Amino acid sequence: MPDVVIDSPPPKVNWRVALSCTVLLTVLFAIPQWAAGPNQVSLPVALQRQTVIWFTWLLLLPAVIAVARRYPVLGAPRKRWLLKQLGLSLLFSVTHSLLVSLIRHLLGINIVDSVIEGAINLFVVQSGRNFLTYAFVAMAYHAAAYNKAVRERDVHAVRLEVDLAEAKLASLESRLRPHFLFNTLNAIAALIRDDPAAAEVMLGQLSDLLRASLRADPGAEIQLAEELHLVEQYLAIQRVRFNDRLSIGLRSTDEARQALVPQLILQPVVENAVRHGIAPRESGGSVWVSAERPDERLRLVVEDDGVGVSDGPSANAGAGIGLGGLRSRLAHLYGSEHRVEVAPRLPSGTRVTIEIPYHTAGA
Repeated sequence: MPDVVIDSPPPKVNWRVALSCTVLLTVLFAIPQWAAGPNQVSLPVALQRQTVIWFTWLLLLPAVIAVARRYPVLGAPRKRWLLKQLGLSLLFSVTHSLLVSLIRHLLGINIVDSVIEGAINLFVVQSGRNFLTYAFVAMAYHAAAYNKAVRERDVHAVRLEVDLAEAKLASLESRLRPHFLFNTLNAIAALIRDDPAAAEVMLGQLSDLLRASLRADPGAEIQLAEELHLVEQYLAIQRVRFNDRLSIGLRSTDEARQALVPQLILQPVVENAVRHGIAPRESGGSVWVSAERPDERLRLVVEDDGVGVSDGPSANAGAGIGLGGLRSRLAHLYGSEHRVEVAPRLPSGTRVTIEIPYHTAGA
């Protein structure tokens, strides 16, 4: 049994269960004593005697649990723990015998007149049952405490896993934006001397894009319409950078535009298409983005007529921040309900298809 550190509050006693078990044990032990006892004890007397025995254990229950809490099974040397438990069971057996003899004497149902003599007789006759009763109660508490600790440990592990995944997503978001910003600022710097008007336009578009991006929560979902607006701003900046060697096409159904998607689900894919597909070509090229809703799925397709998967860098095949990070995000958010497919586009270029469950703000 693996060690589990129990640092949470101990489990509470369910007194309804304890009382029910006490009543049940009283009846179960009284009936055989009445039916087959050597002195032919009557049923009321048998019930009285067993009631005193088992309700005395109920009276001792808080003390037994306090001792079990003081000496847990986990983290203690086994031999030393067993010796302590033997000593404690002996102590509780003596205490139980004294209390039972005293209560019976007060009720007038004790077999002998002396309380001490009655306690000795009870200890000799019922010591085995007392030892087993103490052991059962103590181990039941230890089992409940262990089970509670395991459940809380599992919950804590799940929370840590979720926090780690969210931290990775936040790290990914923070890496994507500076990367894009760095490239764009380099392009603006290159345009300032040669084409100040184009640099001014590009700076205004970058300002709009950053303003819209900073308003959104990186960990939340946004409508696809907002995501497409960010893509449009990004591609508009890239068109200035590429001196109109880049043509773009955006197509989306009304249903698809209402869908909720993770923020920046398209931007890294479009960036890969521009950087690794179109940028290596002197003649430039085109990027197409489409969105539709087949059944209860949202399908997003990003295509380019650039150099293609086989001829381009490995980022096109899903490595790096772009598609590798996108796959991690979608796996975290949707599990097996997502699909990311990278395939060649004929006669040239790359097609990236993303499918996720379709849902809207109203749903």
